[in-house]
Order: sequence, then structure tokens, then C-alpha cells
Amino acid sequence: MLIFENIKMAVESIKINRMRSFLTMLGIIIGITAVIMIIAAGDGAKESMMSSAQDIGSTTLMVNVNTQEAEAGEGITMEDVEAVRALSGVAAVSPLGQGVGQVAFERHDSFAILYGTSPDFESIQQVDMVAGRFFSEEDYLAGRNVVVIDDLTARKFFGTSNVVGMSVSLSVSGGGGRSTLKCKIAGVSKSPYASYGMDFEGMPGTLYIPFTTLSDAQGGGSTVDSLYIRTETEEQKDAVSANTRSLLEARHNARGRSVYMVQDLMQQVDMINSMIGMIQTFVAAVAAISLLVGGVGVMNIMLVSVSERTREIGIRKALGAKTGAIMQQFLTESAILSLIGGAIGLVLGYLGALGICSLIDVTPVFTASSIVITLVFSAAVGIFFGIYPARQAARMSPIEALRHE
Repeated sequence: MLIFENIKMAVESIKINRMRSFLTMLGIIIGITAVIMIIAAGDGAKESMMSSAQDIGSTTLMVNVNTQEAEAGEGITMEDVEAVRALSGVAAVSPLGQGVGQVAFERHDSFAILYGTSPDFESIQQVDMVAGRFFSEEDYLAGRNVVVIDDLTARKFFGTSNVVGMSVSLSVSGGGGRSTLKCKIAGVSKSPYASYGMDFEGMPGTLYIPFTTLSDAQGGGSTVDSLYIRTETEEQKDAVSANTRSLLEARHNARGRSVYMVQDLMQQVDMINSMIGMIQTFVAAVAAISLLVGGVGVMNIMLVSVSERTREIGIRKALGAKTGAIMQQFLTESAILSLIGGAIGLVLGYLGALGICSLIDVTPVFTASSIVITLVFSAAVGIFFGIYPARQAARMSPIEALRHE
């Protein structure tokens, strides 16, 4: 029954000093709010990324050339692309060349990232088309000046996403100079930044053009920067990966050297998630520092409470209250004070995570374990920082306490 009596006395003390109690809890509230927001939003972002990557990366491989090992003539050629396409288990193959430049229409211009690809890239990377179409095989083989622009750039230039058939000018860097292309818009894709809530003005445009067109504009040959492969099933990835590397090494007489690197996109996603987790943990730890500040506030206010209730402590000890009972009384009060602050912080953190996640278009993740851990941790902070004031109260001499004015 003693524990219930201590809880009742602690609640009464908090009610009597509402404002002082609230200010004491403020550090706890801020710390818990920040930690919950960071954990929920971070877990939501990782889950969203994993969900998107699972759709794309479960059957996708990426081939790159190790420039430190490669010698002249060991780049991936268009003939290599067709040879890889013929391998068993390969559903689609697309070369990828990247460039930077400017996209312009009348008085509007914007920095843009250019992706030179093939029609297969649409299915491999699941490009989300808003209007029109991805460029065709005929466009790719003929090296036509066609382009797929993102909807963010379309709205910036034309005020609408329905711009199929209109033209823009591309200024492409490469070959020691710049080339200007007038390209017809074949289709409009959803901005890749939309998935991360970053589709705002000022972000670079994302444009897809035939690899042959980009290569000619850059004054380059037929070698590609990267190669994307989609396998027929997830189980075939390992076999296709080994066969692709063996094929390229045989075609370029590069056996025994690590010239060609075949990567599983899911492994890259796991690495990114691991990095996000590390950043999330670091930021949460920084936010948790405010809990220490809140704990110091709890200790301070409990010392004041002990000082104010000296005669009460003396009377209780004179009536036979044991040292442990006195100590338990003040520890209960400090724990409840922190627990209430933790509960308020939990609610505010939940609302804050919902607000932040709505801006970046992800769903926050709240788990029962994180809620329980938060409440237990906040109570533990109160108990830890309440130990010193509680011991001060418990060690008081009843005679000296009764003499206190």
C-alpha cells in the first residue's frame, strides 16, 4: 500500500505546483519529442526506401568498369550490351551514360542531369510516366533528338505537365566543348525527387534521352558508363552476375583482373539504410542530451521540494517512518514527474513526426517497443536524478528537521 500512498502524495505535490512542475518537465518533454520524431521519421524513410527498392532492385544488377584496373579498350561497348542481352536469365539490358547541362525554353533555363539510356531503362528502373511515352527503340537506334523530361521541369517551364510534342534546347558538356540540341518532348516522367519530398523549385531537372544521342553530343565513342540488367527472376541474379562478369572478361581479355564490377542494387540500398541508421542514431543521441538537461532540472526542483518539506520529513520520521520510506517517497515523485513529461513528449513527438513525414511523403513508423522504451527511459531519468535529493531527505535528523523554520 505504501507505493500507492507515495504516488498519491506525488500527484498532489505536482498539482499544487503546476507551473513549477511544467517548467521542470520541459527539458524531458523537448528531449523525448525530438527523439521520437527522429526515430519515427527515420524508420519511415527507411521503410519507404526499402519498399521502393524492393520493387526495382530485387531483380536489378548494375555493371561498372573499375577505372583503376581497366586498360585502353576495356570499356563496355554497345556490342557488349547486345552480348549480355543474349545471356540466359536476362530480361532487359540498358546502357547508361550520364551528363550535365542546361535545359532551356524561351526565357527559362535550368541545370539538368542527363541520362543517356535505352527504352529498356523504363522497365528496369520503373520510370513513372505522367504523360506521353518513353522514347522508342527506333528513336534509340536512330539517335533522334527526343527527350523525356520530369514533371517538375515541365511545370517550371510550361506551367503544366501536358507538354508532349513541344521542344526544349539542351546544352550538353563533353568532348572539350558544348553541344546544343533541340529536342522534341516524347513524354513526361514523375520527378525522382518526389519520393523524398524534395520536388521543389531549384532542384536540377532529370532528363532521359537516347544513349546514342547523348554520346554523339558529347563527342564520345560507343563505350558506356554503366550497364543496368534486369533478370527474369530474383533467384537468377547470382548466375547472371557471374555470367556477365565472365562474358565481359572474355570479350576484353581481362581475366584475372577486377576490371568489371557487378553490383546488386539491393546491397546498395542496404548500405544506404545502414548510413541512414547511423545518422539517425547520432542525431537521436544529440537530441537525447536535452534529457540530461531535463534530468538536472528534476534534481534541482526535488532539492527545492526537500528544502520546503523539511518539517514534514521531520514529523514523518518522528512518527516512525523509516529512511527507506522517505527515500522512496521522493524517488516516486521524481519518477512520476519525468514519466508525465515523457508521456507529453511522446504525444508531441507523434504529432511532429506526422507533420514532418507529410512534407517528405513517407509514413512514420511507431513501434510498441519504442513507446515502452521511451516511457521507461524517461522514468529512469527521473529516478536517477532523484536519487541525490531523496538521499538528502532520507538522511535528515528528525530533531534538526523539526527545528527547521
